[in-house]
Amino acid sequence: MEVALCDDSEVFLEGMRLHLEGVELVESVTTFSNLREFLDSVRAGRCFDVVFMDIDWKDNVTGLQAAEELCKLCPNARVIYVTGYVDKFLQTAFLKQTNLSGFLTKPVDRELLRANLQKVADAQAYDTNPAVLLKQNGSLITVYTREINFVESSNHKVLVHTSEGIVAIYERMDNIYKMLPPGFCQCHKSYIVNMNQIRRIQASEILLKSGEVVPVSRAKYSETKDSYFRFMGRMF
Repeated sequence: MEVALCDDSEVFLEGMRLHLEGVELVESVTTFSNLREFLDSVRAGRCFDVVFMDIDWKDNVTGLQAAEELCKLCPNARVIYVTGYVDKFLQTAFLKQTNLSGFLTKPVDRELLRANLQKVADAQAYDTNPAVLLKQNGSLITVYTREINFVESSNHKVLVHTSEGIVAIYERMDNIYKMLPPGFCQCHKSYIVNMNQIRRIQASEILLKSGEVVPVSRAKYSETKDSYFRFMGRMF
């Protein structure tokens, strides 16, 4: 998982980074000693699986406010608060609308750190409604993956066909595929389909529950069929 550390103490950031890099669940660690830089990074499209957020900052913005903004920008990111002032923040930490996963006190206990990361990993494994963050005309749009029927590459754009309509963005098809969770299959070089939405697979096309038809390339037919059968096997 990708982890962000947000704290105004460089000493604490370095110590936590070393602890986290020794945990097998962690793939990367990015540190931020400035909350505005962290939020600017998220606004630019960067998203994290878990964010360790210091609450008390010597700034006009608190960690509670930053976590609330993070929830709007990247709803899949889990927040674990880290503070040395438990009594000061304990009663207010749960009032903001955030994707709160844990609460740690300084100095951080290594076993509790690992337990919180495992909790995030378990929640991700059973998350039935993840979302992707798409950039359109300078704005970020949250699209829940269960609402996506299929994705199409057309005229240098990617068209995300959802139950609510079409979201058109400038992005590489392979980048979109990497954003999507298991349950999506690339059935054609120009099409990605949500296997939850499939009604029937034929030799050259897929019929979706919406009535839409998605082409299947000859080269991708066997792979698509096998992926769909494996997907359906896990559903029952």
